Parts: sequence; structure tokens; C-alpha cells
Amino acid sequence: MRATIGIIEPRYVVAVGLREVLSNLFTSTDIAVYTSFESCEADIVSRLPNRPYFVHFFVADSILMDKMAFFKQLPQMCFAIVDSGNRVLPDFPAINIRCSEEQMYEQLFSLHRQGQGSMQKKEKTSSEVLSAREIEVLQGVAKGKLNKEIADELCLALPTVITHRRHIVNKLGIRSVAALTVYAVMHGYVNYEDITI
Repeated sequence: MRATIGIIEPRYVVAVGLREVLSNLFTSTDIAVYTSFESCEADIVSRLPNRPYFVHFFVADSILMDKMAFFKQLPQMCFAIVDSGNRVLPDFPAINIRCSEEQMYEQLFSLHRQGQGSMQKKEKTSSEVLSAREIEVLQGVAKGKLNKEIADELCLALPTVITHRRHIVNKLGIRSVAALTVYAVMHGYVNYEDITI
């Protein structure tokens, strides 16, 4: 069963836009979109084996305010979807949707830096997934280095670096350099300050 991020947002265009941003970052995670609390409640509380395995929720602030007690008791991290800079729900980290895609990525980075948690499935830590050498190669990729530069820095042959990159992509299911960079930052392999967006 694949990890799933749930988006509960009555504004369809907002939900689809957020789904696009999240699916670019988390290619190995399913994104489920619901337009009301009632439409997703059965999936959240169900004990059926085929139900989605939710790891996080992005919930419209109006729904969070209405169902706050329910979402507070969930073990998954819940993020409020707000359409202003004001943070109306102090118990939930907020994502402001009135911003560019670049600003959205920066908000996700910021949430991670504040210690709110990563967006990746917690069953295996990334250090269990990637070898130490693959992590070093990932760090180079995240810092914008070319394969040749990574090879020189790590005293490896160029084909070895290419093989490590292929293993990283296969293990994480993340293909783009931008998404690999987000993964590296969110797992603490590189500092956000070392990255140019």
C-alpha cells in the first residue's frame, strides 16, 4: 500500500493546484483530493485493508476550524490551507495558497526547518533506503554540482556517480533534480541556505 497525502479542499482549482505541487515533490506518494470532510471521512476512519494509507493532510482552514477536534486527534500531520498571510489556526502549520509555485516550495521548506516534520513516509528512514555513498552523491546533486564535479570531489569514476544517481532515482522514485533537492533538504542532507532556487 502506497503512502497517501490527503487534500481536503472545497475549492477545486486550489485542490488541483496543490496536488500538482505535491505530486512534483513526492512522486512515490499518492495524492487523494476530497472536496468535503464528509467525502473523505470514511477513508480516514476505515479499517478496511484497501483504504488509503494517509501520512499527511492538507485541509482547508474552514474545514479545520469546523472539525478541529477530529483533526487534532489524528496521528498524521495536518496542514492548514489558508488564502492569506494570517495564521488563523495556531495548532496547525499553514500553507498560504496566494503565492507562486516557487513561494509554495519555500513554504514547504520553511515548515520543515521549523521542525514540523517531513512529508515522506516514515516506515523507512532515508538512511535505511540510501547507502552512505548515495547520500554523498545526493548532496552533490542537491547543491547543483555536475556528475563530473561530484566524481572529482568524492574521488570516484564518472560512471560510478552515474550508477549511484540511477540507484537514488530507483530507490526514491524521484526523477527530477528539483524534487531530489527538496528530498535532500527535507531529510537534513543539505542546508536550505546552500540551495539556490
